[in-house]
Amino acid sequence: MAAALKRRLYMSRRHVPLDRSDEYLLAWAAARRAVESAGAHAWIFRGAEHEDRFIEFVEWAGDGASPLDDSAVAAALDLLDAFAMATHSEEWEETQ
Repeated sequence: MAAALKRRLYMSRRHVPLDRSDEYLLAWAAARRAVESAGAHAWIFRGAEHEDRFIEFVEWAGDGASPLDDSAVAAALDLLDAFAMATHSEEWEETQ
């Protein structure tokens, strides 16, 4: 029986000025499309108490190439830095 694929998760936090959040969310939508085109999934959450704080997630199966290495994904995620540099980013892997 084949071993289950481990998933990987990349997360970033950003503090985006409220007057730029609409533009940022449009850029995030483009990043999500690029991530999904690369065969991965993407989510974003906004702070419940601080609407200028966001956390972004990109998830993929661990045996395949990282979507973060895809040039379209990398370019789309880099564009998010125009609104706010990520204050924290890290990669995680699923444990069984």
